[in-house]
Amino acid sequence: MTLRKLFQEIPSLMSKQMIDALKPGEPVDAPFMVVESSLRGTRAGGAYLALTLADRTGQIQGRLWDATEAFAATILPEEIIQVKGRAESYQNQLQLNIRAITKPEPETLRLGDFLPQCPRDPVQMARDLTALLATIQEPHLKALVDSLLADKEFMDSFRTAPAAVVNHHAYLGGLMEHTLAMMQMALRVCEQYPQLRRDLLLTGAFIHDIGKTRELTYHRAFRYSVPGNLVGHITIGVMMLDEHARKLPDFPPQTLNMLSHMILSHHGQYDFGSPKLPMFAEAMALHYLDNLDAKLKDIAETIAEDKNSDPDWTDWVRSLDRKLYKG
Repeated sequence: MTLRKLFQEIPSLMSKQMIDALKPGEPVDAPFMVVESSLRGTRAGGAYLALTLADRTGQIQGRLWDATEAFAATILPEEIIQVKGRAESYQNQLQLNIRAITKPEPETLRLGDFLPQCPRDPVQMARDLTALLATIQEPHLKALVDSLLADKEFMDSFRTAPAAVVNHHAYLGGLMEHTLAMMQMALRVCEQYPQLRRDLLLTGAFIHDIGKTRELTYHRAFRYSVPGNLVGHITIGVMMLDEHARKLPDFPPQTLNMLSHMILSHHGQYDFGSPKLPMFAEAMALHYLDNLDAKLKDIAETIAEDKNSDPDWTDWVRSLDRKLYKG
């Protein structure tokens, strides 16, 4: 059963308290998913359990005071726990002062409460993406794209995966939404700059982040897989491209090199994780399309979720290294 089907078939349960709706001083009694858990010492020599908790609306820090090492060992990442306590403001950030942690009954949980999901219809996005790819005319690029579309395991992951663990498109279906937006923008860029090879840019936009289907895990929480931590999505993407190109008879080495370069260079700078800088026009366009969609999505999500009382400015946004004007 796919994650989407699972979310749809869970029966309606009593609404739980969501992180994005919590207010300072509000009592909390709700289940949350554990993202991180660590036992830390206090200056007085005691210990407390530091938690990062999540639901589909976001994440929040929590503290359970006077925790023991034995109890801390029972609170594991990707586990869902029932938290009782109070929401409090600390250094202008909302966090949970936790009094008790228990294990909820599985039948009382709805998984769709814990994993954020793309607000757009995934079925319609998949149709739009497939329709765009069907316009590719260059025979070798069309064969490559068709090979990927026919790979059920890959496409199931591609339709479901987030585009990131945090920051932009960090929800189920985020990778497909980000990719589709880049492909749609690529067509407009090609209209403005007709010297660009349309089919090459469209294919590059489709495959630029395919490595994220193996870099990220997303069945209970968004985390990096072992290959994701050791290899990373850029290198994984080139490996996946090579896997599919090898299945195709007489796939041109030059085309494979150019597509590989587009994956390797799409972050645009060495210090942003690209092992190569963009070295031809379509690679350069791909980098800026990727950066534009990521940054604008990050800005939109940050402003929508901002809890700063200042009507004009957000809090400092670490991913963008600035605060944002809300006017």
